[in-house]
Amino acid sequence: MNTHAHTPMPDVAVPKEDLRDTDARLKQIVASLPASIIYNPLMTVFAAAPFVFGADSFGHVSWLSIALAVGVQCLTSAATRVIYIANRDKVRDLHKTQRDLLIQQVVYSAGCGTLGWFYWCDGNAVNNIYVALLMVCVLWAGAFTRAAHRQIMTVGTVTASAVFIARFAIAPGTVAHVTAVLTVLWLGYILLMGATARKRVDEMLAVRFANEDLTDALRVARDDALRKRFEAEAANASKTIFLANMSHELRTPLNAILGFSDIIAEQSFGPAIDRYREYARDIHNSGAHLLSLINDLLDVAKIEAGKMEIDPQPLDPLPLLESVRRLMGSRALAKGQTLDFREAENLPPLVADPRAFKQIVLNLVTNAVKYTPNGGHIVVDCGAADDGGFVVTVEDNGPGIRKEKLTKIFKPFSQVDNRYDSNGGGTGLGLALVQGLAQLHGGMASIESEVDIGTKVTVYFPLTPLTLQAQHSALRTAAH
Repeated sequence: MNTHAHTPMPDVAVPKEDLRDTDARLKQIVASLPASIIYNPLMTVFAAAPFVFGADSFGHVSWLSIALAVGVQCLTSAATRVIYIANRDKVRDLHKTQRDLLIQQVVYSAGCGTLGWFYWCDGNAVNNIYVALLMVCVLWAGAFTRAAHRQIMTVGTVTASAVFIARFAIAPGTVAHVTAVLTVLWLGYILLMGATARKRVDEMLAVRFANEDLTDALRVARDDALRKRFEAEAANASKTIFLANMSHELRTPLNAILGFSDIIAEQSFGPAIDRYREYARDIHNSGAHLLSLINDLLDVAKIEAGKMEIDPQPLDPLPLLESVRRLMGSRALAKGQTLDFREAENLPPLVADPRAFKQIVLNLVTNAVKYTPNGGHIVVDCGAADDGGFVVTVEDNGPGIRKEKLTKIFKPFSQVDNRYDSNGGGTGLGLALVQGLAQLHGGMASIESEVDIGTKVTVYFPLTPLTLQAQHSALRTAAH
């Protein structure tokens, strides 16, 4: 339940449960106001009937007194309606609403008490007893409808009783005086019964709050279960796609290895010909590709398990970058791409694991070459971060990635669905491995991309890498 409340003392913290309890009680009082607005004037009119049709027994009450009695009830009902309209949709301010209801109850109860003045006839025992009966009805109705809030109920009951008692006290005759005394006793009895009714309200609210809390807990549990279900389904779908891709990726080099090795073993083209050397190179390349796939898979598994170890050390990145350029230069040239390596004049110090750093750059350049169309441009840049750390970026003018896909780009087994994927191949482990290795160094990888414009991946290395223990802790936190 929402409770928008301002407490009387802003510097004193009010428990949330107290606010909810007060809010619920005030709403019950507000919900009871329409009955008072409608029935109070009508009750006043009906109560005047004995004076019109049985004046000989109930006393002669003038039409002016009846009109004034009804008029007072109409005024109090109008004031009550204003309070009701202001709070019928939502109790916006608990303190203000409670204050307004207390004032309204005093005015409303005092107006009800004026019945004893307008309908009273001195010396007429029947009239006096009838007015006392009206008083009892008024007090019971007020106590019953306002029982949810002790202060409002007490103020209303005492106010109405005081107005009636004042009339009884100044009237002549034994009946009036006895009624005044009995009214005090009736007031105590009604307040006692009102307290009993309030206990029933307390029990009802306790059950209601318990049900609301249980409903909220069930809703949270349901939402959590649905979220975990969707995550599990997404993970399962990713694993299924990964296995399908992996089976294809593994079969391709294995078929080449088996096919070419069988040709060489059977000497299908005759003994000792130059073509066997080409097949041997194909076998070697296919084996290296197969080994790379298996290494990526094992590295990602070790990173997720928190068992990947690195050996950060001060190193010169230029020889490693040159090695990547030599490895990927021929592939880029075959697609008519330009592969441009740039380094800042004064490179900041780099503390990293040499193998991990090379693998990060190689994976990023491989992805760029793979997904950038023929004739595209790829730039590898190194420089200093704002805090003095080392940053390497790989930027291309390829097809780009849609924004909704960027959130899962670094998750294992996730391949971005674009028109170049079908030709690109791969297992979806490259960027996940980049992120994992960067986090092991205490750094991170980020990506910026626009469709039909290009993609830029940035990897940040801090000045001081994490210790081994901190690496594992950070990795487990990232995995969860």
